[in-house]
Amino acid sequence: MPVSITLGKYNTEFVTAAEDLALPILDDVAAMKEITDQMKWALDKALERKTGVVVHGPKGVGKTIALARAISAHKESEQELMAKNPSEYRERRLLEVHGLSSKTGRDLVLALLKIVSPGVRDRNLGMRKTDDDLRAELVAALMNKKYRVLVFDEAEYLSERAVDQLRQIMSDAASRESGRVKKTKDGDKVITAGVGVLLVGTKEVLEVVSRNADAGHRWADDIALQPLAPDMVGDCYRQYFPAFRTHIDQIGLTAWRDFCANHVAVGRRITADQVDQHARNYYSAYLSSELADALPSAALEHVPFNRELFLYSLQDGELSKPTSAKRKS
Repeated sequence: MPVSITLGKYNTEFVTAAEDLALPILDDVAAMKEITDQMKWALDKALERKTGVVVHGPKGVGKTIALARAISAHKESEQELMAKNPSEYRERRLLEVHGLSSKTGRDLVLALLKIVSPGVRDRNLGMRKTDDDLRAELVAALMNKKYRVLVFDEAEYLSERAVDQLRQIMSDAASRESGRVKKTKDGDKVITAGVGVLLVGTKEVLEVVSRNADAGHRWADDIALQPLAPDMVGDCYRQYFPAFRTHIDQIGLTAWRDFCANHVAVGRRITADQVDQHARNYYSAYLSSELADALPSAALEHVPFNRELFLYSLQDGELSKPTSAKRKS
């Protein structure tokens, strides 16, 4: 059936809905679960072994959301452990840093000091101390406040000197605590003292770490996050648009996955952000079409699948039948 693109029933609501649209998190998509699991593993590795771990992937792959999930899971676990043994257990805290741009190692240490110890505000005071003195002050503050991992999101903005300073922080923290390797009561689990570092960013951060000739064993692992495989793209729309499931049930899940793999992914891996953008385009196009007249509301859950609009919003061009396309003025 030809579909016209005109301002319809949701002319006013459309503006508000489009601006405030919050698509669901892709928790039920297997590929996104895998990314979250990889992030949790990386955080646990940095936490238990107190080494440097790098997680890298292209923009839009879901790194920030996966990191938030991993941090949330860690905090919940810590709260449970403290509740079970409040007199003995000490929380293993995470220091979260987002988008810190440090050209030198000294800049990095000063920035971290201001986060850990808010009273350190006078940059001139910092200038009267050597880099080693500042780093020693930072390490002491981290240890005293039970920080066990430094987590950097958007770590691609760190310079090679800043990354080297993180290596030295890990080394100094390990040397500061006596009995670097400890065993738990069950005798199975080895816990390393000190501070670990988790760097999360694009592949540029891995290149900076690999150029560091003195990295040694401090940077123990790197994990590459992959975009969505073509056959997994269709699962995202199932979660975004519940009403799509009527169409999917009619044609079958395999046919739906093949359709999205061929028309959305075009046989390539694509990021969650790319799927997210298309979902927004489709939602906007549907609410701007005459089809919206049949919807009970502008809620995302009521928007069904329409092949012509789906492909139109993907291409951001004219509909397959030019005579039926009436674009908004």
